[in-house]
Amino acid sequence: MKLIFSTAAIALLIVQTLLAKPEKDTARRVRFLAVGEMPPFRQEIRGDVRHELEPPAGSIPPREIIVNTADDKVAAARLRLGTMSEPFKVPNGAAPLLLKRKEAAADAEPWLRIACPEKGDFLVMLWRDAAHGTWEKARSFILPDDLASAPAGSVRIVNVSQTPVRFVIGDEKLILEAGKFLQRMVSTDVEQAFQVLLPDATGNLRNLHSGVITQNPGERSLVTIFRADSETPRRPLKVSVQREPIPRSPEK
Repeated sequence: MKLIFSTAAIALLIVQTLLAKPEKDTARRVRFLAVGEMPPFRQEIRGDVRHELEPPAGSIPPREIIVNTADDKVAAARLRLGTMSEPFKVPNGAAPLLLKRKEAAADAEPWLRIACPEKGDFLVMLWRDAAHGTWEKARSFILPDDLASAPAGSVRIVNVSQTPVRFVIGDEKLILEAGKFLQRMVSTDVEQAFQVLLPDATGNLRNLHSGVITQNPGERSLVTIFRADSETPRRPLKVSVQREPIPRSPEK
């Protein structure tokens, strides 16, 4: 009888310990990348001194946005066209990520609502809505960003424009639809040429961009195809290539 009581007591103690112990932090990382073109540089002369003017309203993304982090705090994420933001810890789960302008009032509507994946690190790619032509209305694309989804040696090619393109890499000739991405592996220290082709008015494919992907050990790359959103673009689409060392896992 004493043995039965001791076993039950031990079992109860284990259950209480598990209930009292908080679950291991399961936060994942989110980063932001705004794509688009900078507005023309403007300046004015005041008292024989040249002063740079602020860009027209809506021509660039908010300089800082507020992100709700995994520890129920807020953090300011800086947005700069073509530059990856630092990573921020956010909780797992499909609850939307609400982004607010830093200068907005506490009760203001979010600038953007991001539909999050259930789990895993992710990258939020942002661009201004072509229909509105302003960063007041932005669109987004979610790209898995964890090491399993994008390991060292990988190249992610993302088309956030509104136009399907022909993408040529090595011996492959692929159609990359609007709002889609594909991924390939590139050997270390090998220059991998690629092309982005687009039909012209006659239906013939013309070369929109030619580039080379080169990666060192422990690096990965991101190729982004986006709409040229300057006032008088020479070409309808732009292409950027970024490479980076694979990020370290966030501290728990």
